[in-house]
Amino acid sequence: MKDIDETIIDVEVQQTELRPSSTLQGGKYRIAKKLGQGGFGITYLGVQENLDRQVAIKEFFMRDYCNRDTSTSHVSIGTTGSRELVERFRQKFMREAKTIARLRHKGIVEIYDVFEENGTAYYVMEFVEGASLKEYVSTKGCMAEPAALNITRQIGDALAYMHARNMLHLDVKPANIMMRSDGTSVLIDFGMSKHYADGGEATTTSPIAKSKGYAPKEQYSQDLAASLAPNTDIYALGATLYYMLEGKAPMESIARDSDDDIDFKQSISVETRKAILSAMRLNRKKRAQTVEEFISMLDKQNSYKDEEANTEEDDTIYDRKTSNDKTINKQENNNIVLKKSFRITAVIVPILIVSFGSLNFLKQCIAAANLPDLEMIAVEGGTFMMGSNSDVYEDEKPVHQVTVNSFQIGKYEVTQRLWKAVMGNNPSKFKGDNLPVENVSWNDTQEFIRKLNEQTGRNYRLPSEAEWEFAARGGNKSKGYMYSGNNNIYAVAWSWSNGHKTHPVGTKQPNELGLYDMSGNVWEWCQDWYGNYNNISQTNPTGSSFGSNHVIRGGGWCFDAYYCRPTKRYSCIPNYRYYGLGFRLAL
Repeated sequence: MKDIDETIIDVEVQQTELRPSSTLQGGKYRIAKKLGQGGFGITYLGVQENLDRQVAIKEFFMRDYCNRDTSTSHVSIGTTGSRELVERFRQKFMREAKTIARLRHKGIVEIYDVFEENGTAYYVMEFVEGASLKEYVSTKGCMAEPAALNITRQIGDALAYMHARNMLHLDVKPANIMMRSDGTSVLIDFGMSKHYADGGEATTTSPIAKSKGYAPKEQYSQDLAASLAPNTDIYALGATLYYMLEGKAPMESIARDSDDDIDFKQSISVETRKAILSAMRLNRKKRAQTVEEFISMLDKQNSYKDEEANTEEDDTIYDRKTSNDKTINKQENNNIVLKKSFRITAVIVPILIVSFGSLNFLKQCIAAANLPDLEMIAVEGGTFMMGSNSDVYEDEKPVHQVTVNSFQIGKYEVTQRLWKAVMGNNPSKFKGDNLPVENVSWNDTQEFIRKLNEQTGRNYRLPSEAEWEFAARGGNKSKGYMYSGNNNIYAVAWSWSNGHKTHPVGTKQPNELGLYDMSGNVWEWCQDWYGNYNNISQTNPTGSSFGSNHVIRGGGWCFDAYYCRPTKRYSCIPNYRYYGLGFRLAL
């Protein structure tokens, strides 16, 4: 029990932090404002003066034991007994900060500097501008399953990187995950992280955090430090996925009686439920033992093995030349294709007589005539202002002038019928010939395009990001709509508010150029590497010269209307697949 002096110190501590404009390291860093405070430290927004960049500065400051001299900023400890405890935690703070500073992973916040000053310790890290996952869900509500799985994979990859280096985070939760403006997620707050030996023994002896709903039972045990393993972080990762999908934290582990008492109220796939239950088993030995094992359970729903388990959703083909959803049966469609083939052959045969070398050309034309849903729209080149300066993510800024040459772009998203005709398989989760193909990676699209070009003799490709946005805005015919073709999202797009799955292409209103589904239905891969904009005028830009993620555009059925704006940018790694991600062709 604390004495009166310590109680007085506690009240005083709550009112003290570094003042704005305070400096550290001889003026190298300047404090801008306090961002937050926990039991073990205070986080500030700061400026690194020599590089003129914003940084986050974490100060070691145990709220229940530390005091600050407001005139000198010096930190002191109240009692002799407290000093030993505080010093032990301070050494841990420094040791772990130095360890994390050696980590290099896009899903882990980068630490730039570690030092001691004012009688305490600091580390300086990347300032992640954006909302925490907790703030995002609290504001916008439950996330669509594909979006939640995307974040889970990103954070899981960061945890796997840590685990491979015998390091645990031990405080994975929505408040410790930040969402960058480019759509990627990053793990922060490593104050409770621990190193462990190959046998599972902890190499540090400080107590361990317990975040209700996210900490498994073993984190409440006094002897956890005797046996650590990745499955402790995996429980928290599964609980975080639950939070994204349900909009609330799961029941606290010490209040749970069995593995079956996790309550699912939202519409979540069977595979994802099974993965969450596996990650959150009370007996740690029965959980998924590695991040890779947990992620593989989530990825089962994205596997090609699902193809046989799913039946064709729609055997009819939509006649998209009218505004009505008229249907024609497959036999009638085959007759139309056959007539087209005869017409093209009749034109080409005389050429064949003149030059026998035209045989390959003949084959390619016939192949092209027999490929379904391959209609292209000519887009006249022009100049437009790319991006947005309104209340948007930073990666849409600055608005800059871009000129693109004339090109052609697919009238529709690539359908499953076309994909099957070229590739001979169907990776899509939602089955139907007229549905957009999804669950395809950027790498998959390149293989599809290679085979398509071999069959047709043409040079199909993905659109550049600039071409995509120019076309989505309506090209030279643009009327400045909020979405592609209308200010009313329901008129032009299948999004989370009205979709909940993919829908046949071309069933919503087209945009000014006659393009369908540029907003919503599925996200669409672009050719470019993802990178930041600049304010220089450009002609036919092709994005960054290198990178780790490719651009995707257009939003989809699994995201809300905000993501369906023509300027909205997102990015994914080249081998990433999920059932809200497809593409359209360009020439």
